[in-house]
Amino acid sequence: MTKTKNIFNTVQELFSSNGILCHYLKNYITPEKIFLFFCLFWGIILAFINPLFQSFDEPEHFYKIYGFTNGTMNFKKITSYTDGTLLFKEPKTFSAQIIPVSIVQISVENKKLNAYFDENKTVYKPEKLKIKDAIRQYKMELNKNFRTIVVHVIPSYTIASYLPHTIMLTVLKYLDTKPAYMIFILRLCSLFLYITLVYNAIKITPVKKYLFLLLSITPLSVYLSSTINTDHLVIGLAFLFIAYTLKLKYDENIKNITPKNIIFFTLLILWLCICKFTYLPLILLFFILPHEKFKNKKYQSLCFVIPFIICTVWIALYLSYNLHIFKGVFTYFSKDTSIAIKSIFTAPLSYITSIVKTIIANQAEYTKRIFSDFGSSDTQISSGIIYSFITLIILNILFADKQKTTFNLKEKLIFVFIILSVLTMTLTANYIIFILSPEGLIEGFKGRYLIPVLPLFFMLFDNNKLKPIKINLPLFTVLYAFFFLIVFSVCLINRYYII
Repeated sequence: MTKTKNIFNTVQELFSSNGILCHYLKNYITPEKIFLFFCLFWGIILAFINPLFQSFDEPEHFYKIYGFTNGTMNFKKITSYTDGTLLFKEPKTFSAQIIPVSIVQISVENKKLNAYFDENKTVYKPEKLKIKDAIRQYKMELNKNFRTIVVHVIPSYTIASYLPHTIMLTVLKYLDTKPAYMIFILRLCSLFLYITLVYNAIKITPVKKYLFLLLSITPLSVYLSSTINTDHLVIGLAFLFIAYTLKLKYDENIKNITPKNIIFFTLLILWLCICKFTYLPLILLFFILPHEKFKNKKYQSLCFVIPFIICTVWIALYLSYNLHIFKGVFTYFSKDTSIAIKSIFTAPLSYITSIVKTIIANQAEYTKRIFSDFGSSDTQISSGIIYSFITLIILNILFADKQKTTFNLKEKLIFVFIILSVLTMTLTANYIIFILSPEGLIEGFKGRYLIPVLPLFFMLFDNNKLKPIKINLPLFTVLYAFFFLIVFSVCLINRYYII
């Protein structure tokens, strides 16, 4: 009994707010350094254990980047009775790209790892990858002059979403790098860009450092950062933008908000809107900034109006251009976008009903998939682990992540409005693009689209009424996230590989 009590006292000493580990963390290891080590360690592991082209639309993102390296700022078109998988009764015009056969071969081979439809709408049971097949794929040569045309469905992203990847892939093409190594290196580009953005977000924010840390090391955030996509950039930019706004609000060294501050504020939100325009509502964080930090009301108004106009003009031009270039191009499970846009104004009640019904029907699924949505959405983690992790983050806000100032009711209402606006805009974009389900629900929305606004959601729990507890919750939660990622990695290996 005495021995057990000694062990308990030792553990309590380690994790208590005045314990050894807490003292070491406060004095030597900052939250951004914890993030750097954690994300670098797990990001590299996930980049290499995840099979080639086995994350959300990874082949299509790769094809888009490859097109940029050829000097193609847009997509090519092909008219055919088939897209390579499905057969159609009438010829369709598809968006496409010219890609080396070896790259397409890897993508086609690894389709068997996921359930997919054939022309008879048959769902195939996902297979697993043999180690010898994985090794064979790693040995494939590029042979960039032996090419084919391949249909892909992500033609609308601009080069601003892939700039580091495009530069790197241009170099790799010149060196005749094998396709598998191209994929791994581009995944690492995503990882390093994500780390750079989030590291600086955690570093510059004067408050809620551990909240940013915990949200940036969730298994799905780290997983997305180690794949070829645009999610890592959107999440990183959103976190950095929120952190910079908090810096403008709370940093005691910033007595006055200067034009230089507003220029950086504008560049961040503009880059975010260029990557995904549905996050424009984040610009409303401007209204949490103190009035006394602006020299007068006219200057304050201009500091908001100018960035807002720049972003909205960009979005209007971008959407108009895409409606033009998509004209006549077939998109899967889609409808006529011009008719869908008109229906929002001619039948607003039907549109609003679809959004409300979708949120109510899928709220639990969206919550889970913010933290657990891997591969082709078929690799999941136990709900118990997910909800316990969410609970730990909330407990950190309530009892651990304290600050001298807190968010008032007005600021929290702004957070709520931003979250609901992002949700509505994203659902509206899907309402325009995708056919409604038989139940009248909007298809295509993923829980991961809410990760960029998660800091605002958890800051709603912020208060100064509850006293901090003795247990070092941030440290415990980081260790729990480490355990979470071990479980996820085992699930990923078990899902994809024959050992």
